[in-house]
Amino acid sequence: MGQPKLMLSWHGAPLVRWVARTALAAACSPVIVVTGADPGAVENSLANLPVTFAHNPEWQQGQSTSVRTGVQALPGNVDAALILLGDQPQIPLVVLQTLINAYLNETPPPPIVAVASGGRRGNPVLFDRGQFPVLTTLEGDAGARTIFSRYPVQLIPFDDNNLLLDVDSPEDYQRLMALPPSLLPIE
Repeated sequence: MGQPKLMLSWHGAPLVRWVARTALAAACSPVIVVTGADPGAVENSLANLPVTFAHNPEWQQGQSTSVRTGVQALPGNVDAALILLGDQPQIPLVVLQTLINAYLNETPPPPIVAVASGGRRGNPVLFDRGQFPVLTTLEGDAGARTIFSRYPVQLIPFDDNNLLLDVDSPEDYQRLMALPPSLLPIE
């Protein structure tokens, strides 16, 4: 992108601020924000939000290091982790709420709950605590998707192809800019 993409503005706020606000509106607690290349900018962009920061000094080694950093920063009493990507501010609050409810309403809870759109799995993804040890052993830039073939994944279908958009290019950012903002509580 030629610049820190999480700091790109979408409807008046940095992408990462939209994502953090969505997690908070879904009553996720704690909200752990994993920082990498420019931790100061990310922290400043989230000023006044009740989030916890975990810096990933190995961010250049791939997405798995950020997953590992975030999971290791979780307190011991957390039952599950909902992993959101900082370049997907368009994910509606209802998606997070649906994933959380699907997890809470199953006994025993599913190991992994993810969204799907158009037959493709997307983000965010919720992981039960039982998956935390596996998440802390991930390597490379594939993130957590490498474990999906080893564990049952409950897919929650949504008829919204915008769920699959992440901002990896200027063209992706232009597509994002054409989308309306998420409906979140006023700051």
